[in-house]
Amino acid sequence: MLISIIIPAYNVSPYIKECIHSAFEQTYPQIEVICIDNNSTDDTWQKLEQLILQYPQLIVDKEMKPGAPAARNKGLQLSKGEWLQFLDADDLLKPEKIAHQVALINNSPAVDVPFIAATCLKRDLKGNETKASLNKEHPFKSLFATQLGNTCANLWNRYYIEKINGWDDSLKSSQEADLMFRLLQVKDEVFYDDEPLTIVRERPEGQISQSNHTKKWIRYFEKRVEMLHWIAENKPTLYAQEKCFFEDTLFEILKIIANENFQVANSLYKKHLKGCYKPSASQEHSTRGYLVLYRFLGFRGAEVARRWLGK
Repeated sequence: MLISIIIPAYNVSPYIKECIHSAFEQTYPQIEVICIDNNSTDDTWQKLEQLILQYPQLIVDKEMKPGAPAARNKGLQLSKGEWLQFLDADDLLKPEKIAHQVALINNSPAVDVPFIAATCLKRDLKGNETKASLNKEHPFKSLFATQLGNTCANLWNRYYIEKINGWDDSLKSSQEADLMFRLLQVKDEVFYDDEPLTIVRERPEGQISQSNHTKKWIRYFEKRVEMLHWIAENKPTLYAQEKCFFEDTLFEILKIIANENFQVANSLYKKHLKGCYKPSASQEHSTRGYLVLYRFLGFRGAEVARRWLGK
């Protein structure tokens, strides 16, 4: 079974060699490695040309439309594998990553799933690593809480990726959540892989501005509102069982947005939660004091009081 490793690359000169090496160091032999340069302005392309001398089987190409989703789609068009490993150019695969997940597929009586949802190791700038958590209760619930693996840790079934026409390259963020959401609409079953064999590295130059940070949280929130509407209509039993969880999660996101732009957060609250949301007993993101304020003063009043009290 051929596995295609697809790597989008944009201004990753300090990282691309190590990333490519990790792809070719896989113990699983049936792989192809495809790297798509996405308008790099540093010497990423020159380093890819050098890497071809070391790895003649490396496939490289360019995609002019900006954004990793467009580059991944270009790699998808060039690839031939039955399963797909998307790998960001600043991240790494441990040597046994592909072999381990192929074994999961081969040893299972039911391989017809859109993807394997896997954990990973997140490495900070100091080299400290923490294992990302998975939620195995239900794929939609896991996705809603961002606990269904990620782009590079997961292994993706080509059949289902093509069925949904690949990545949505019009999105500015939340592309990963969008991809998994559309896949789960086709079939809401996944394999879970608790072995952390992908390293997701923090990049100092990859830190985003405060303005863009707020916009990303807004898109994050709106994508989950979209999910919730679909679940309510198409999975009514799941919606009824987990309504409190979904709404508590939305409220938690609003509180994060409120820390940066209260007016936007309040507008989203009035549009989506006002008059219909009551914090559940199991919520963990608000103190008892905050919930008392929310009960009597509403979202706006509770947030104003929280700022006045300095909490």
